[in-house]
Amino acid sequence: MDPCADMSGFAASEHRSPSLLGGAEGPNILLVCRDPSWDRAVRDAATAIGRCGTVSLVPADVALRHLAALPDYYSHLLVENNGNETLLDTLIQLTSNAAGSETEMLMLGGGIDRVPFVNVITAATSQSVREALMVNSPQRGQTRTDLQLSEVRAALENAQISARYQPIVRLKDRALAALEVLARLDHPVIGTVMPDRFVPQVEDAGLAEQLTELIAARAFADMTGPALSALKTPITINFPLSVLLRSEAIAVLEAQRIASGLPAEQIVVELTESTPVEDFVALRKAVEHVRALGYRAAIDDVSPTVPGLDELLSIPFTSLKLDKDLFTGQFDDAATTDFVRDTIRRAHEHDMQVIAEGIETVEMWRKVKALEVDAAQGFLIARPLPAAAVSIWLEGWQASSLLD
Repeated sequence: MDPCADMSGFAASEHRSPSLLGGAEGPNILLVCRDPSWDRAVRDAATAIGRCGTVSLVPADVALRHLAALPDYYSHLLVENNGNETLLDTLIQLTSNAAGSETEMLMLGGGIDRVPFVNVITAATSQSVREALMVNSPQRGQTRTDLQLSEVRAALENAQISARYQPIVRLKDRALAALEVLARLDHPVIGTVMPDRFVPQVEDAGLAEQLTELIAARAFADMTGPALSALKTPITINFPLSVLLRSEAIAVLEAQRIASGLPAEQIVVELTESTPVEDFVALRKAVEHVRALGYRAAIDDVSPTVPGLDELLSIPFTSLKLDKDLFTGQFDDAATTDFVRDTIRRAHEHDMQVIAEGIETVEMWRKVKALEVDAAQGFLIARPLPAAAVSIWLEGWQASSLLD
């Protein structure tokens, strides 16, 4: 009997959901394609190198649903260029965000010079796929380097900034509460670049206001476009302190919002804690100005290391975010737990909603819910998503029994 018989091909019309990585010994492969012969090539290649696993052959929209809904995980994404059904770009964006040392993103087919950061297989032969599936694939172990300032400047000048949306959901009923807007830089050579590789350079070079303006423009376009307009969901836009304190920057935001037709109450201006607050009087004035225009305002990344928390809590913010580091392994520490409990209590006394960041397990969801946190975001709920994937994620989230 063929030891890899469970890897036999699936018809695209079956839309069979793949099992999780670890459910079988070997690669868990998501194959986006119309032609079942691609599935056979992958199966034969995996068999040849002795790595049994799961192969799921699906059309691109089904692949997008799988990739947008954790906890599904894939060791390989194989895409036939001719079978992308117009969602190839979104698949690339979504998977490049999640790709790491354990993930290889591979594309089958030609004609994709515009995405040179993707490992390309020009033909679906067993030999080529076998080479791509090998453990020492060139895709693994690549060094991630920060961008040069000249590259960042060029990206801003050429508007090579796109938006991702990470859902924030209410703990009491799992309803979608907001979408946090996160910036990505679309580099012409290396592809999608995460913010930790370019935002520090942006802020150090005094370009934070330009980046904020660009990401707000992207978000307003998406919120009034076909992907997100029906949701009517609040969005949070990150504002570094230096930008929030500039009345001119708020005037630009207001002009952008008015042009988009979005109501001010749908926008949350979120203060990022990249630099400590030194002038609380100036910050209070800025937040009061934002609130007077009808916007909401949030404090980001609150932790025991944030200076002047008493002063921050006295400013009329509408929500407070507990830093994700509070919930990564040290939450059982008594001092951390006491800080979280006390901060939640004090925030509620100031009529602030409390959001827990970095929620990645069901256990942590239940813990913060028991502490009367109002909402949560993190990989348990969703990774940052392209606009096209949000409604697909929401459909799966609402139908999920993960937290029942």
